[in-house]
Formats: sequence, C-alpha cells, structure tokens
Amino acid sequence: MGRSPSLRRAFLLLGTLLTILVLALVAALVVTVVRLSTLSAQYRRALDGDRAAWEIQTALFRAARSHELYGDTGEPRWKAEFEESEARLAQWLDFARQLPKSPEASASFSRLDATTEALRHDVLSAAPGTRRVRLQDFLAAEADAVAFLDVIAKEADQVIDDAVSWTRVAIFFAALGVLAAAVSFPLVSTFTRRLIYLPIVRLRKGLAAQAKDHTVRVPVAGPTEFQAIGADVNALMDLIAARRAQQLAFLSGVAHDLRNPLTALRAAAQLSERKAETEGQRRQVARVLRHVDRMNRLVDDLLDVGRLEAGQFELRLVEADLRDVVRDTCDLYDEASEIHEVRCALPAEPVRTRFDPTRIAQVLANVVSNGIKYAPEGGPVDVRLRTEGSWAVIEVQDRGLGIPPEERAFVFEPFRRSTGPAEGIPGVGLGLSVARRLVHAHGGEIEFESEVGEGSTFRIRLPLGRSAEGR
Repeated sequence: MGRSPSLRRAFLLLGTLLTILVLALVAALVVTVVRLSTLSAQYRRALDGDRAAWEIQTALFRAARSHELYGDTGEPRWKAEFEESEARLAQWLDFARQLPKSPEASASFSRLDATTEALRHDVLSAAPGTRRVRLQDFLAAEADAVAFLDVIAKEADQVIDDAVSWTRVAIFFAALGVLAAAVSFPLVSTFTRRLIYLPIVRLRKGLAAQAKDHTVRVPVAGPTEFQAIGADVNALMDLIAARRAQQLAFLSGVAHDLRNPLTALRAAAQLSERKAETEGQRRQVARVLRHVDRMNRLVDDLLDVGRLEAGQFELRLVEADLRDVVRDTCDLYDEASEIHEVRCALPAEPVRTRFDPTRIAQVLANVVSNGIKYAPEGGPVDVRLRTEGSWAVIEVQDRGLGIPPEERAFVFEPFRRSTGPAEGIPGVGLGLSVARRLVHAHGGEIEFESEVGEGSTFRIRLPLGRSAEGR
C-alpha cells in the first residue's frame, strides 16, 4: 500500500511538469515576439532612411538643375523651383540627421551630409550666374547618396533575414506547443483514467456488488486515497456484518425459545376450541389461534433470516403449476380480515415453472399480509398472475398507505420499518427481506411501485420452466 501512487503527489508532479512546459513555451514565444517587434522597428527605420536618401538625391538634383537654369535664363519660375527644392533638401537632411542609425549608416550619412552642405554652400548659395555647377560636385554628392542607399538597403536586407529567422523560431515554438498539447491530452487522459476513473469504477462496482451480497468487499487498490476509502468501507462493512450476525444470533435464540411455548399455547387453544360450548367461546379461541399463527410466522421469519444470512437453507425445486400456490394464498387470506377483500386473477392455462412451493407460498404470504396490514382502512387486495415473455409475473396490489419516497430504497432491508403513518403497524421488518432473498434464490426479481395515499404494487418475476417456454 505504501508503494502505491498518491493522487496528491501525482497531481503535483503532473501540474509541475505542465507548468514548466507552459512557462517555457510562453517565455520562448514572448522572446520571439519581442525580437520580431524590435526587428519591425528597425525595418521601419531602414525604410525611413531609404526614403530620406532618395528624397535628398532627388531634391539635390532638382535644386542644381533649377539653379543653373535660373542663372542662364533669369526666369522666376526656375527661381521658385530652386527655392522649393533647396527647402525640401534641407528638410530631408534634417529628417535623416534625426534618424537612429547604425555606425556604418552614420558614417555613410556623414559623408553625404558633408558633400551636400559643401555643394549647397559653394554652388546653390552662390549668386546665379556667378558660378556654374561642376559635374564632379554633383557626381560626388550622387555617389555619397548612392553609398548611403546601399548601406540602408543592406541593413534592411539583414533585418528581413533576421525577421524570417525569428518567424521560423516563432512557428517552431507554436508547432511545439500544439504538439505538446496534442501529446499531453492523451497522456493526461490516460493518467486520469488509470489513476482516478478506473479506481472509482471499481469502487462503485464493489459497492454495488456489496449492496446485493453483504459478504462482498470493495477492492483495496489504486492510489493511496482510494485504498484508504476502500479499507474504511470494508472495515465499516465488517463492523455492520458483525453487528448483524450478533443481532441475528440473538433473534434466532429468541425464536427458538419462543417455539416451545407457542407450540404449547396452540395445543391448548385447539383443546379449548374442541371444548368450547358457545359461539362466543369459539370466536375467542379462533382469535387466539390467529394470533398464535401470526407469532409462529414471525418466529419462522426470524429463523429464516438467520438461515438465509448464513446460507444454510435449501430449495426443494419441483416443476409445478404456479397457479396452485397463488390460489392457495388467496384462499388463506380471503377471510383474514373483515374489511379487506383478497381478489385473485389467474390465467386459464397452467403457468408451469420450477420452484419451491413452500418458499414461494411464504413469499406470497409475506407480500399479501403486508398489503392487508398497510391498508388499515380496508379495501381490496388484488393478486394477479400472468406470463410475460420468459417470466411468470405475480402482482400484489393494495390500496393502502403507500411508501414514502425517502423510504423506498430501504424497503427490502431487514429490520427497517416505516417512520410515517405506518409506524404503529405490528411487525419487525423481516417479511420483505426474507421474500427478496427467496425470490433471488429462485433466479427471479421482486420490485414495487408505490404512491403515498394510493397504495403499492409488488411485482414478483420467476423464470418459466422448459415446458412453459416451449409452448
């Protein structure tokens, strides 16, 4: 048990691993996004530098050309174009000076700036007609502009290459995250199934089996927490079984002790019945005999519970017509109460099956007597027999108090009595428990439907015999 996994440790380990994986992927993606954002800003600056270089080159060329034409012609329009071009050249030079640049780009721009300023001072600022543009001055400025453009283009290409690389890194980590999620899902599902779901299913099945057979114990397996639950449940079941064994042993002893005086009391009542001289005396003796028979049935139930729980009873199975047992039970209880009418409905054809007539008669007696007891206001008790597929079905319907919903789960448990309006009805709560055990021993089932204030219907199903099934 000590070597078994613990849910707490398993979830702690799993949570730690998943947390580390998630944090690593998030950190990698954050770094990648930050780097891509930085490269995007660098690329934007490279584009600004490229545009500034082109604008400087264009403005320089237009200023030089319009200055020369104004010197040759003196026309005002060339002067206006010259002034506009020089102002634009100054504007883009200022813009380029403010751009963040790499050391190589800064050196290249410094040369372009110096050449352009010299050209502006020596040529563009001179009076028209006093100095003409020299080809080498223009070529030098153009060469510096082209060199600055080359540096900017080279840096832009490098930024693009870095962005592509980091994009691949981002795609890799994203794919890694998807792969990790795809792999972790079945792993977590398998982990949850083996460590939690399957132990719960085994525990539930064990509890369901234990509810049907008190000797069954739930499995002590799985994580330590489930093992502890299983061990506690088994310990509780052992304690309940020990208490029940003590209770049944006591009741069996009491039943044996009651058997002899009840036998003597019945013999005395029968003797009194033979000596009775008046109708009143005979009615009194008959009442005594009914109570003695009721006490004998109670003693029989007590003894049967002990034998059933200990597995010390045998069924004497014979193939017979089930109608006979049902008819005898109805006849037995037909005059048991003056305010109840036991009505019997039997099919025309025999309902043959293998059963123990004595035990099935005991089952029917318990159910019919309950129908009478739990209908204190009287009314009919219907006993119906029919076939349904491969089953023989016996229904006993009363118009009594009904069973409250909160008590229906415990109807077939021994020593469980109603805590409602039926609390004062005599009995110890053994009849239906014995009936269910006997029906199950025949391979059948017993169930019921009930509505408070309207009555209950108990339904007994017994498998049909070969002759019945072959019809």
